[in-house]
Amino acid sequence: MRIGLLGHTVIDTVVGPDGGESRRLGGTPLYARRAVEAIGEECVVVTRGADPGNAVVIPGGPAYESRLDHRNGTRQVLTRFGLPFSAADVEKYVLPAVAGCEWLHLGSQGASDFPPETIAALAAAGHRLSLDGQGPARGSEPGPVRLRPFPPEAIAGVAVIKLNHREAVASAGERLDVEALLGLGAPEVCVTMGADGVLTATSDGVVRVPGTGAGTYRDPTGAGDSFAAAYVLARARGVPAAVAAAQAEAATDRLYL
Repeated sequence: MRIGLLGHTVIDTVVGPDGGESRRLGGTPLYARRAVEAIGEECVVVTRGADPGNAVVIPGGPAYESRLDHRNGTRQVLTRFGLPFSAADVEKYVLPAVAGCEWLHLGSQGASDFPPETIAALAAAGHRLSLDGQGPARGSEPGPVRLRPFPPEAIAGVAVIKLNHREAVASAGERLDVEALLGLGAPEVCVTMGADGVLTATSDGVVRVPGTGAGTYRDPTGAGDSFAAAYVLARARGVPAAVAAAQAEAATDRLYL
């Protein structure tokens, strides 16, 4: 089973719980690929901004830069945005690279990363799309991350959207029922809730998948990307959404605990 991973490689400055600071590459291409390889499957990475190695790199533009502070929770500042992935990028770079991949995961950092015409071009080529909803929920301006709602048309053509709990509440409201979650614009929604587990929403309703009880991650940088990749792999195998969420939780625990 091979999936495609599309997203910016980010230059992260990470402050750990003990105050130690490091500067390193991050973003979906790095963390999602690590999860795919740990599961024993294959992926194709298409990125821009920096080269994480063994990837198709789209030229042009500065790299995203981000500062993550994990002291007393996680706070993030997007200090610089990268260029969007355009429909022209899709035709020239992405589609040739991901030929044969039914599923693609789009690891958005900000709302400008995947414009509607880009999503439409990928969907029109026959790919099933998973999107990290953190991008649409963050907006398009540098600075401290501020979550907000986004219009359903921004993600038209996406089969699955993945959010964390804070992103879901900011986007859909406090009552995370079927109507609110599917109103975001995708027919399948996956909401990670930390130790409280995962919510999956489809036309069949909302299913709550309990947490693993294995503990919290000391440095959770990239855990959402890892979970999303494991979830997409399971869905690509035909595993039901709630079971895919449980499998993705376990796979992420193995990487982070």
